[in-house]
Amino acid sequence: SHFSQKLLNSAIATGLFAVAARLDRLNEYASGYGAISEAQSHVQYRNWLCASLQPPKREIQVQAPVEVTAPVKYAPIESSLKKPHLMILGETGSGKSTICKYLVSQVNAPCLIIDPHASPTDWRGFTVIGSGRNYGDIANEFERLANLMQSRYEQRDQGVTQFDPLIVIIDEFPAIASSLGKGATDTVKLLAREARKVSIRMCLLSQGAEVKTLGLEGEGSIRECFAMLRLGNFALSHGKSLKDKAIGEALENSDRPAMLDQLPCQLPILSDSQTMPVLPLPKDYLDLIGNTQQQAIAPPSSAIAAQPQSTAIAPVFTKIINYLDGKDWKKDYEIKASIREFKDADTPLPELQGYLQYLEVQGYLETRSTARGSLEAKKV
Repeated sequence: SHFSQKLLNSAIATGLFAVAARLDRLNEYASGYGAISEAQSHVQYRNWLCASLQPPKREIQVQAPVEVTAPVKYAPIESSLKKPHLMILGETGSGKSTICKYLVSQVNAPCLIIDPHASPTDWRGFTVIGSGRNYGDIANEFERLANLMQSRYEQRDQGVTQFDPLIVIIDEFPAIASSLGKGATDTVKLLAREARKVSIRMCLLSQGAEVKTLGLEGEGSIRECFAMLRLGNFALSHGKSLKDKAIGEALENSDRPAMLDQLPCQLPILSDSQTMPVLPLPKDYLDLIGNTQQQAIAPPSSAIAAQPQSTAIAPVFTKIINYLDGKDWKKDYEIKASIREFKDADTPLPELQGYLQYLEVQGYLETRSTARGSLEAKKV
């Protein structure tokens, strides 16, 4: 039994030795992780301390993004003059004639009027063809314009590059097309395609926007030669037909809606008595009607009756010359106050100055400008 006890003690001692050795190895293995654990503890403490010192966080509500539409682009109405021709569409009373006079006055070229419904006060001072529904005269005029264009192209072929400008204003074109049929529309198509190169331009006024109404069925491409200026309800309807809804809304909010081609435009504030400068018609045109001398100019003011044409000058201009006879330099406002026709019509001074300058060109007067912008004149 004593031997057995020793044997047992030896076995226990061996096991304890093995356990101690194992624990020593585990201690050596874990010693490397102690530094890591300590470092992590320092980092965690630092993070906790920083978080504790931060002000409390507040929740911020982020609003949903608001859709912002781009501002509507407007076309300057004067840009309508960049195309070869102009077409103005609008109902009766929408201001077609007034806008036409304003735009044509920017070009400063002689004008010929074709208007079967013209009243004596519509185009004072201008040559008006076809008034009183005289469609025969209008047909003859279309033929004359085609001949004028042909004559100019023949001169162009001989090297002539400059021609006197001529603007042909055609009012009530649907009525003309309806009465004269294919002959009238064919001439307009011809002029639309080719007349610009020889300084002939057209301005069509109409109460209908459809190609059929204009007498140009199957010729929608012809309208590409025209700047399309739509007024009133025509502008509203066209704006609603576009994909850009902002344009339609802009027109709805406008007191005087207008569109130039595909863009809205702002109309200038004009008087119903808007006038155009009355300039002599081109000599080659006058030659075609058997008149080799320039036509006289009659004042366009709404209150001055159109003067009969003569081979010299209109009677109202004779009154200017007679008034200045024997007098020294007279200012434009003195001439206006002294001649009843100009005084009663309240003719604008810039318009009267244009007449004085024309008479100077004709050799009747001398003119000079003053420091205050007025014009003085005296008889030669």
